Amino acid sequence: MMNIKPHLLLACMLALLAGCDNAPVPDQAIMAETGFTNVAGLKLKTGSAAPDFSLQSLNGDWVKLSELRGNNVLMIFYRGHWCPFCVGHLQDIQTMLPELEKRGYQILAISPDDATGMQKMADRMDRPYQFLSDIDLNVTDLYGIRKDEELPHPAMILLDHQGIVQWFYVGEDYQQRPSADQLQKVLDRLDN
Repeated sequence: MMNIKPHLLLACMLALLAGCDNAPVPDQAIMAETGFTNVAGLKLKTGSAAPDFSLQSLNGDWVKLSELRGNNVLMIFYRGHWCPFCVGHLQDIQTMLPELEKRGYQILAISPDDATGMQKMADRMDRPYQFLSDIDLNVTDLYGIRKDEELPHPAMILLDHQGIVQWFYVGEDYQQRPSADQLQKVLDRLDN
Protein backbone atom coordinates (compact mmCIF):
# COMPACT_ATOMS: atom_id res chain seq x y z
CA MET A 1 0.00 0.00 0.00
CA MET A 2 1.32 3.43 -0.98
CA ASN A 3 2.00 5.96 1.76
CA ILE A 4 0.17 9.16 0.78
CA LYS A 5 1.70 11.39 3.47
CA PRO A 6 4.70 12.48 1.33
CA HIS A 7 2.38 13.21 -1.60
CA LEU A 8 -0.01 15.15 0.61
CA LEU A 9 2.87 17.14 2.08
CA LEU A 10 4.19 17.94 -1.41
CA ALA A 11 0.73 19.01 -2.60
CA CYS A 12 0.31 21.28 0.43
CA MET A 13 3.73 22.86 -0.09
CA LEU A 14 3.04 23.50 -3.78
CA ALA A 15 -0.33 25.05 -2.95
CA LEU A 16 1.31 27.28 -0.34
CA LEU A 17 4.05 28.40 -2.72
CA ALA A 18 1.58 29.03 -5.53
CA GLY A 19 -0.35 31.31 -3.22
CA CYS A 20 2.66 33.53 -2.44
CA ASP A 21 2.24 35.84 -5.41
CA ASN A 22 1.53 39.40 -4.42
CA ALA A 23 -1.87 40.62 -5.46
CA PRO A 24 -1.74 44.03 -7.14
CA VAL A 25 -3.32 46.86 -5.23
CA PRO A 26 -6.50 48.53 -6.50
CA ASP A 27 -5.89 51.25 -9.09
CA GLN A 28 -7.43 53.93 -6.86
CA ALA A 29 -4.71 53.15 -4.31
CA ILE A 30 -1.86 53.89 -6.67
CA MET A 31 -3.44 56.87 -8.38
CA ALA A 32 -4.58 58.66 -5.23
CA GLU A 33 -3.01 62.13 -5.15
CA THR A 34 -2.84 62.00 -1.37
CA GLY A 35 -1.32 58.54 -1.09
CA PHE A 36 -3.21 55.50 0.11
CA THR A 37 -3.68 53.77 3.41
CA ASN A 38 -6.28 51.57 5.02
CA VAL A 39 -4.31 51.58 8.27
CA ALA A 40 -5.28 53.69 11.28
CA GLY A 41 -2.64 55.87 12.93
CA LEU A 42 -0.52 56.64 9.87
CA LYS A 43 1.77 59.63 10.47
CA LEU A 44 2.43 60.49 6.81
CA LYS A 45 0.94 63.20 4.66
CA THR A 46 1.81 64.06 1.08
CA GLY A 47 3.45 67.46 0.84
CA SER A 48 4.98 67.16 4.33
CA ALA A 49 8.57 66.47 5.29
CA ALA A 50 9.29 62.82 6.02
CA PRO A 51 10.34 62.21 9.63
CA ASP A 52 14.13 61.91 9.86
CA PHE A 53 15.82 58.77 11.16
CA SER A 54 19.10 56.88 11.31
CA LEU A 55 19.29 53.13 10.74
CA GLN A 56 22.14 50.68 10.42
CA SER A 57 22.78 49.22 6.98
CA LEU A 58 23.82 45.72 6.00
CA ASN A 59 27.49 46.76 5.90
CA GLY A 60 27.27 48.30 9.40
CA ASP A 61 27.17 51.97 8.36
CA TRP A 62 24.52 54.29 9.74
CA VAL A 63 22.22 55.85 7.15
CA LYS A 64 20.49 59.11 8.07
CA LEU A 65 17.52 59.99 5.88
CA SER A 66 18.25 63.73 5.93
CA GLU A 67 21.75 63.06 4.55
CA LEU A 68 20.14 61.65 1.40
CA ARG A 69 18.65 65.07 0.53
CA GLY A 70 19.50 65.96 -3.03
CA ASN A 71 18.27 62.52 -4.10
CA ASN A 72 14.76 61.22 -4.47
CA VAL A 73 14.12 58.32 -2.09
CA LEU A 74 11.97 55.21 -2.32
CA MET A 75 11.48 53.55 1.06
CA ILE A 76 10.08 50.03 1.10
CA PHE A 77 9.07 48.70 4.51
CA TYR A 78 8.82 44.91 4.52
CA ARG A 79 8.18 42.26 7.16
CA GLY A 80 11.41 40.27 6.90
CA HIS A 81 13.55 37.88 4.88
CA TRP A 82 11.31 34.96 5.87
CA CYS A 83 8.17 36.45 4.25
CA PRO A 84 7.58 35.04 0.74
CA PHE A 85 5.38 38.03 -0.15
CA CYS A 86 8.19 40.42 0.80
CA VAL A 87 10.74 38.46 -1.23
CA GLY A 88 8.41 38.44 -4.24
CA HIS A 89 7.71 42.16 -3.92
CA LEU A 90 11.37 43.16 -3.69
CA GLN A 91 12.19 40.87 -6.62
CA ASP A 92 9.44 42.54 -8.66
CA ILE A 93 10.52 46.08 -7.75
CA GLN A 94 14.19 45.30 -8.46
CA THR A 95 13.28 45.05 -12.15
CA MET A 96 12.78 48.82 -11.93
CA LEU A 97 16.02 49.65 -10.13
CA PRO A 98 17.83 50.90 -13.27
CA GLU A 99 14.85 53.18 -14.06
CA LEU A 100 14.67 54.39 -10.45
CA GLU A 101 18.40 55.11 -10.38
CA LYS A 102 18.10 56.99 -13.69
CA ARG A 103 15.40 59.15 -12.06
CA GLY A 104 17.75 59.87 -9.13
CA TYR A 105 16.19 57.56 -6.53
CA GLN A 106 17.99 56.03 -3.58
CA ILE A 107 16.18 52.82 -2.63
CA LEU A 108 15.94 51.89 1.05
CA ALA A 109 14.58 48.45 2.01
CA ILE A 110 13.67 48.63 5.71
CA SER A 111 12.72 45.69 7.92
CA PRO A 112 13.03 44.44 11.50
CA ASP A 113 15.66 41.95 10.28
CA ASP A 114 19.05 41.84 11.97
CA ALA A 115 22.26 41.70 9.90
CA THR A 116 21.87 37.96 9.26
CA GLY A 117 18.30 38.40 8.03
CA MET A 118 19.25 41.36 5.83
CA GLN A 119 22.05 39.29 4.30
CA LYS A 120 19.63 36.44 3.58
CA MET A 121 17.35 38.87 1.75
CA ALA A 122 20.26 40.49 -0.09
CA ASP A 123 21.42 37.06 -1.28
CA ARG A 124 18.04 36.57 -2.98
CA MET A 125 18.22 39.78 -5.00
CA ASP A 126 19.84 40.19 -8.42
CA ARG A 127 20.36 43.92 -7.94
CA PRO A 128 21.47 45.74 -4.83
CA TYR A 129 19.12 47.43 -2.44
CA GLN A 130 20.29 49.42 0.54
CA PHE A 131 19.00 47.19 3.35
CA LEU A 132 18.39 48.89 6.69
CA SER A 133 17.56 47.29 10.03
CA ASP A 134 14.68 48.72 12.08
CA ILE A 135 15.05 45.90 14.60
CA ASP A 136 13.32 47.81 17.42
CA LEU A 137 10.63 49.20 15.06
CA ASN A 138 11.46 52.77 16.09
CA VAL A 139 11.20 54.09 12.53
CA THR A 140 8.12 51.96 11.91
CA ASP A 141 6.55 53.68 14.93
CA LEU A 142 7.79 57.10 13.81
CA TYR A 143 5.88 56.63 10.55
CA GLY A 144 2.84 55.05 12.24
CA ILE A 145 2.98 51.81 10.26
CA ARG A 146 3.39 49.17 12.96
CA LYS A 147 1.10 46.19 12.34
CA ASP A 148 1.69 44.42 15.64
CA GLU A 149 4.39 44.00 18.27
CA GLU A 150 6.93 42.62 15.78
CA LEU A 151 6.07 43.74 12.24
CA PRO A 152 5.46 46.79 10.08
CA HIS A 153 2.62 47.05 7.60
CA PRO A 154 3.90 46.68 4.02
CA ALA A 155 4.62 50.21 2.83
CA MET A 156 6.18 52.17 -0.02
CA ILE A 157 6.98 55.86 0.38
CA LEU A 158 8.31 58.18 -2.34
CA LEU A 159 10.20 61.31 -1.29
CA ASP A 160 11.45 64.09 -3.51
CA HIS A 161 15.02 65.44 -3.37
CA GLN A 162 14.05 67.73 -0.45
CA GLY A 163 12.67 64.88 1.68
CA ILE A 164 9.03 65.78 1.04
CA VAL A 165 6.51 62.93 0.84
CA GLN A 166 5.24 62.73 -2.75
CA TRP A 167 3.24 59.49 -2.54
CA PHE A 168 2.79 56.52 -0.23
CA TYR A 169 1.08 53.19 0.02
CA VAL A 170 0.53 51.57 3.42
CA GLY A 171 -1.67 48.50 3.37
CA GLU A 172 -3.31 46.29 5.93
CA ASP A 173 -3.10 43.18 3.71
CA TYR A 174 0.44 41.78 3.78
CA GLN A 175 -0.26 39.86 0.57
CA GLN A 176 -1.11 42.98 -1.43
CA ARG A 177 1.54 45.49 -2.55
CA PRO A 178 2.05 47.82 -5.49
CA SER A 179 3.68 46.04 -8.42
CA ALA A 180 6.59 47.39 -10.46
CA ASP A 181 4.12 48.31 -13.22
CA GLN A 182 1.95 50.20 -10.74
CA LEU A 183 4.98 52.00 -9.30
CA GLN A 184 5.95 53.00 -12.85
CA LYS A 185 2.49 54.59 -13.28
CA VAL A 186 2.92 56.52 -10.04
CA LEU A 187 6.35 57.80 -11.10
CA ASP A 188 5.03 58.83 -14.52
CA ARG A 189 2.14 60.70 -12.89
CA LEU A 190 4.50 62.47 -10.46
CA ASP A 191 6.76 63.54 -13.33
CA ASN A 192 3.88 65.30 -15.09
